[in-house]
Amino acid sequence: ALNDGETFRRISAMMYSLSDIVLLDGSCNLVEDSLHLMNATSSLQYASDSCIDYSSVDNEDEKSVMSKLSGCFVNLNIGDIEELWIETFSSLLQQNYHKSPAMLLPAANSLLKELCDCLADPVKRWCAFQLLRLFAQDSQPIQSGDDIMIPSETEQQLLEWKEIMDEEEGIELEEDVSVAASWLPERIMSLLQNIGNDSAFSHSEPDGQDRLMRNLLVWIASLEILDVAGNVDMRNRSHISSFIQKTNALGWIMTSALQEADLDICRSENIFACLDMEDGMDDFSIQKIATLVLFRTVESLPTLVKTWYNDDCPRFLRQKLSAFVDNIVAPATLQRELVRIKDATTFGEMTVSGSCVSREVVATYQQDECALSVTIRMPSTFPLRNVEVDCQKTMGIAENRWRRWALQIMLMLNNQDGSVLDALLLWKQNVDKEFEGVEPCPVCYSVLCIKTHRMPDLECKTCHNRFHTSCLYKWFQSSGKSVCVICQQPWSGTKV
Repeated sequence: ALNDGETFRRISAMMYSLSDIVLLDGSCNLVEDSLHLMNATSSLQYASDSCIDYSSVDNEDEKSVMSKLSGCFVNLNIGDIEELWIETFSSLLQQNYHKSPAMLLPAANSLLKELCDCLADPVKRWCAFQLLRLFAQDSQPIQSGDDIMIPSETEQQLLEWKEIMDEEEGIELEEDVSVAASWLPERIMSLLQNIGNDSAFSHSEPDGQDRLMRNLLVWIASLEILDVAGNVDMRNRSHISSFIQKTNALGWIMTSALQEADLDICRSENIFACLDMEDGMDDFSIQKIATLVLFRTVESLPTLVKTWYNDDCPRFLRQKLSAFVDNIVAPATLQRELVRIKDATTFGEMTVSGSCVSREVVATYQQDECALSVTIRMPSTFPLRNVEVDCQKTMGIAENRWRRWALQIMLMLNNQDGSVLDALLLWKQNVDKEFEGVEPCPVCYSVLCIKTHRMPDLECKTCHNRFHTSCLYKWFQSSGKSVCVICQQPWSGTKV
């Protein structure tokens, strides 16, 4: 057996050069030649495991070969030997995934549009989704800075949305779409918009099940990206979820998934097994994918799910969803949230503990000579029912003040798709600002805007109270009059 690293690097370079010839577009033997190349690549990688001074992960030639083979996969009409070709390619994906997912990331990043389209092909679906999921789990901002380019299709949709909004709402939505465009690939944004416009589409149409499967898998990838972006900055979650809300995709996804899902699964069953690279395609059925879609949607978009459940969920599906949330989703999501809280390193002097039995999360925070305490109680069907927040054990703080803090946390959890961890961190930041002497916005009772984390920036010229811009304009809209919330004088304010 070969065990010299330099020899492996030379063979890998030869393989890369050979791939340029073998995978040449228009080759009459492209299917067979690419199959031989995959077998040779697999053999080389297996042999390299015994070499102590060689790593495929660090070899750009091997990554390039995998990218070329993946390009061949998405574009090739595999024909008569499709079963053997796909089996070999999926085995190569698994082999590289076990070594390091980084081996496959260049392929995933360069073929996003094609991978999304392959999700509608039953033959290519599993391999395409594994690559797409790798991209989603390792996603980084696609664009950054002040000049984010919104895809033309989404730009046109944005203009239509803004036509029925006032100026301030339009500015806020434009920011939401801009943040979404900085994280979501163009093809995924387009598909989300199409899902929302697909209300007339029937699962019984000739290609109905394939389109449904594609939409469900794109939705899972979108939620993965949403969670990654939210972990980078909790404001990203609010912006991206606002874009998803405007597409109206969630209602279609929830209704479709409820009709296909197995809602009688045991609590001990691994609901994520259908995506496991280890199991291959065995559990990759529409029933299992639909069940996972319900779980992940309730977990990642709790407020949007609650709104849909209360306003639009068909009556014959309400009891099914409520029981599924009670038995499966709520216990598992609380447990996952407690793990996130345990692993968090950003609490500083705040201590947080929780219990899956009592369904309570308790946070204590010492600020100056005041002992601050928050207890969050999660109902068994959260998010279909609202959380309760109790700050009564807080010592040294006026009642109206800690009641205001309780309202902040409830707004974050019940209205903004925030996690318990996000809500507690925002509460701590607000407490710190208040102890520094910053007055909260009289509309949302928070110093930092729950969605944007900006401080109150509009000051009334009459009473000099300060408001968050978005809060004030929402107040104007709901009240039907443009007067100051506090002094009730015709609004005349300035930016501060």
